[in-house]
Amino acid sequence: MKFWSNSDIPSQGGYVPEKRLLAAVLQRAITDYVSGEGELREGARLWLLDDELTDAPLTFRFICEALDLDVGSLRGAIALQARNAAVEVLNEAAV
Repeated sequence: MKFWSNSDIPSQGGYVPEKRLLAAVLQRAITDYVSGEGELREGARLWLLDDELTDAPLTFRFICEALDLDVGSLRGAIALQARNAAVEVLNEAAV
């Protein structure tokens, strides 16, 4: 269910402020999940994996739809990045 469409927002040279804000929220959550620790990482993980259908405007699914991103593909890429980061940390610890 798509709540918002990019076609409804006039383009301003490719930099729509609302889309930039949504992208920043998404980027922060990914960073917190991949390189964060403790509650910060867990909160980001819960937000990224939440699949509950809701009208809330700042859910992971809403932001992906607003930015025309495929939810499943992005989750897969984030999981891969998190695994790679964990392996890198283990390799650094072993040195």
